[in-house]
Parts: sequence; structure tokens; C-alpha cells
Amino acid sequence: MLGPYIAQMISVNRYLADLDAVREKPYEFGLSTIPPGEIDGYIERVKSLLEKVRLWDQQASFDKLRPEIGLIPYVDFAEVDILRFNGSLYWSASMDLILPQSVRPEDRWYATHFVYTHVPNGFLMLDAHTGKIVDASKFFPQRRIYYGEGGLFKGTWVAFPKNRTASAEVGGYFYNGKGGVDLAPPLSWIFEPNFLLSYPTTVMRVLRYRDVFERMSLLFPYFTYEVAGQRIDIWPVTDGERTYWAMPLIIFLDTRHVPWSDGNKFGRLVGYALIDVYDGDVQVIVTGDDFFSQVFKEAYSGYVQTDIPEWLRDQLRYPEELFEWRVNMYNFFHVTDPAIFIAAKEFYVIPRGIDTYYIIAQPHCFDEPEFVGILSLELRGALGENLAGYMIVRNDYPYTGDMIFYKVPLESRTKLLGPTAVNEALERNPDFAALKTLLRSPRVGNQIFYRIGGFDVFVIPVYTAPGGGVVTQIGVIATVGADFTGEYYVGLGSTIEESFRSFLFRVAGVQAPPTKPEVNLEEKISRIIGVLEGAGLSVFKPAEIRPHVSFLIDSVKYISNADWDNVQGCLSNFIRLCEQYNAKRVFVWRSGERLNVGILINFEGIIELHYIEIDLS
Repeated sequence: MLGPYIAQMISVNRYLADLDAVREKPYEFGLSTIPPGEIDGYIERVKSLLEKVRLWDQQASFDKLRPEIGLIPYVDFAEVDILRFNGSLYWSASMDLILPQSVRPEDRWYATHFVYTHVPNGFLMLDAHTGKIVDASKFFPQRRIYYGEGGLFKGTWVAFPKNRTASAEVGGYFYNGKGGVDLAPPLSWIFEPNFLLSYPTTVMRVLRYRDVFERMSLLFPYFTYEVAGQRIDIWPVTDGERTYWAMPLIIFLDTRHVPWSDGNKFGRLVGYALIDVYDGDVQVIVTGDDFFSQVFKEAYSGYVQTDIPEWLRDQLRYPEELFEWRVNMYNFFHVTDPAIFIAAKEFYVIPRGIDTYYIIAQPHCFDEPEFVGILSLELRGALGENLAGYMIVRNDYPYTGDMIFYKVPLESRTKLLGPTAVNEALERNPDFAALKTLLRSPRVGNQIFYRIGGFDVFVIPVYTAPGGGVVTQIGVIATVGADFTGEYYVGLGSTIEESFRSFLFRVAGVQAPPTKPEVNLEEKISRIIGVLEGAGLSVFKPAEIRPHVSFLIDSVKYISNADWDNVQGCLSNFIRLCEQYNAKRVFVWRSGERLNVGILINFEGIIELHYIEIDLS
């Protein structure tokens, strides 16, 4: 487009993406030094922030939660979502309904429509800060999912006789919700001819459109349910009794007939839909103030609400898809000077491999930590691997959707490192290079930017054995200074506090004193055995065990007292396994620096060892 029309194009596109609502603030670099004698006191002051650092990413959480499905053949993971409860973050794995492969072809129709009707326990949860698996029932009292996403929920109806006295559903459960419609003969015969043969005189309750995306598309076809071929992200929320899917209601309107739109769409968040996972009931909350939201609100005035319930306010999240679309628009149209726009020297780009990270953080000028989404931006076409700034979106009500861009001055001598430069700094660190050789199949996790007190850092967890499911754990946590003046500062530790402490000593220019061991080897083993015996198990200590086959159930490290919560979680899962197999004899033996805890099971003459591994090194 020629110069005279650039100003119009910028103005129109800023309106399309609501970019005038984006606040810009100059990025203020953090502290660059600290006296060694003040480090311990400083860590104590920022301890509450360190405890809120998100150490477990989506993939690591998926790997650790997957074994929790156990031997249930009719469920699988649908999605892993980040949730917020009581000021902490949790990963929630939502279950999908699938048909077991063992079902015979001639039984599939009946199994699909009458047996595998729902997921009994639809959510698994993991603390995103500690990696500890938590009891999802403490957050979601209602966990039976009759309306979900994908799998058998998609395009599959389920039914049962209205006045049944026996249930064919999994677990023999009787559905007593309001979902579905009653079909009496002969209408039931028309709906499904098999009912004429099997239930000729019976009123049938039929639940249809159980995939929440199909359900919403049927009711409200104007909204966008897929972006770039992927369904938008939904997440579970609860009012303390019932559970709902929170679905953002996003619109992208075609602007091909709008002058100077350059083919970009008009995008807005109209509000949220709450879909009951048990009944399929839909509530619509309109929060937008744009013209489409007003038209929609008037058209559905008897069905929508405008007030966000009190219980929902702390569980809200601004949709990642809309946030990233607006950021991509901002990358170009933050430039309002036509001459600079034509020169194309100040456009931004999202670094490759970087997504929106939802975290609890306290960015510059925030009075207290908040639940925010953060996305780093680089200067498009720049040879350096530094950031031009970063964008945050607030999730806390009533500021949900407020966006702030922290802009690094182009002429600044101090640079803000980008993800690629941070990763190179970590890989070149001699301490990390030596440690990495000792880790089993290490995987570098998300590189998330935080301001901890007055220091800007990237926190990077490094996991061991990624993708293996049962053995995923954090091998080491790296803290890398984000502000660069010619020297990289990298701190390593087994906990976030230890890692940040090491980083501060690097900044101070002195060697960090070694961390004193908090508990000796004998005390660790005694604690572990005490938990087992406290659960009523008999503990035996053989020199070795020779089963026919072995199954490693979980693996955890026990280096310091900070690891004890994870060890307890691992032992709790093992104790539940013992209860499942009615095992009372537990075997404990050493393999080098590792303590193994297992049970022996005789299955059709085959001796199986099911055990956990605790790293005491």
C-alpha cells in the first residue's frame, strides 16, 4: 500500500484488534548487584514470590499425570489445562471417553450407546509449583463427565430406559441429571430403529450433542471455535458443587469489504459460556462492550447475563488464542508513524517456539502478584537474540483482558536477553554442562521470565526422562539473569530457592557456599519406612529381588527436606497400589544411591514386581 494510505491502514487495523487499549510502559532494568552479606535476607523477603514460580510445564505435567489413569481402558487424556485456585496454579488433565479395543465388533453399538456413557472421574490434578499430584475431588466435587470434548463425546449419543431398575453404564451408575430428552414410541423407533426391536414399549432418555463444541456451534454458530485448525482452549471451573467447562466466546468478523483493513479480521471477546459437564446446560455471560456484544446481548436478552459470578472471578482466564492474535497485530500496528511503518525497521515478532505462559508473577509497577499471561517479543529481522520487550495480559477480575507492553528502549546499552540467548547461556555454563551428563534424558523446560524482587530472571527447569511418563522429575532448576551487560549469570539448584540463591552469589561475584545437608541418609530411609509402616504395611529388607518381570511405577528424588512433599506423594500413590492389589508385604532394598520400594504379585504363575525408585544421592 502506498504512503498516503498507510495512516488510514494503521488506524483501521488498530481498531480491529482494539490496540488502543494496549498500554505501553518503558521497561526498567532491574538490579545489577547485591552485597553477599545481604543475600540470605533478600531471599527471605522474596520467598513468597519464589514459591509461586511455575516449575512444571504442560508436557512434564502430562508425563507425570498419565500413569494416574492406571488400567482403565475407556479413558484417555483430552487436554491439560492450567488452573488457578486459592492463589496457586495447578495443571488439570481432563479425561476423554474412548471405546476399549477389547470390545468385540458385534458389541460396539451397545457398548458405545449404553455402557461407555461417561467418565466417572474426569479430572486429575498436579501442583504446577511443586509437581505434587493432588486430590482433584477437593477442587471438583462433581467429576462425572457426560458432556466433554472429543472421543466418544463427539457425534455419539447415549441412551437408557427412563424407568430402568438396572444400569448398564460403567460402574452400574444411574444418571439422574436433567440432560437429554425423553423419546416415547413410536418417536423412539424413528430415532433409532433398534429401539423397535429391543425397547418397543419403553420411553428412552437420549443424550445428544455431548461434544461441547458441537453443542455450542449448534446453538451459537457466530462464535469462533477453532483457530488455525485447532479447537480453542476450554478449562474446567467449579462453583463448589457443580463443574462447568469455561469456553471463551470469541468473534472474528470478516472485513474484506472494509477499506484499509488489509484482510485482517475484527476480533473481540464477547464473554464466556459455562457448560455443565453433567447436564449439558449452557449459561452465557456477556462481558464485551463492542457493537457485536451489544447486538448479541439484545438479541438474547432473556438468556444471557452480564454479571460474572463471584465464584468464577478467581478462575477466569483471558483466551490465549485471542491474546496471541492481538499481539501479532500489535507487532506491526504499534508503529503509528507512517514513515517508520514504511521503513519496517521496528516491527516485532514472537520468538520461535515460545507460547503464552500463564503464571503468577509481579511485573514492574504491580503492587502484588497477579495471575497473568506473558509473551516475549523480539525485533523482527534483528540479528541479535535480545527482546524488544514483553507483553502481559491480566486475568484477575475486573482487569481481565488488560494488556501491557513493557518496551525496551532501542538505544539501551543494557539488553534484555531472549529465549535463544538464555538457552545458549545455560548450555555454555560449565557447571550445567557437567551436571547434564549425569541426568537421564534431560529435557529443558519452559524459559519463563520473572521479576523476583528487583532482579529480572528466566527460570528454567530441566526434567529427566521426558516422555517416559512414570519417571519424569526435575533434575535441576536454572536461574539465568535476563538483563545483559556483557556477562551471563547462571545459578543452579535442586529447588527454586537454592537456584535463585546461587544466581545472586554469581551476581555478587563470589562463590556460593555449599548448602548444608538437611537430613542424613539413615534419617531419609527411616522416614520412608515410617510412612509405609504407618499405613499398616509390613516392611522387609531383602538383599535383592528376582521377579519374572518388573514394572517401575514412579521415580522421585529425596535430596533435601524440600523434596519430602514429593516423596510423600509418591509413597501415597504406592500405598494406594498396595490397596488395589491387597498387598501387605512391602520390600525395600538399595541399588547404589537409590532406594527401591516394591510389592510382588503372582499373576497366573508370573511373579511381577511393581516398585518405585527414590534417589537418595
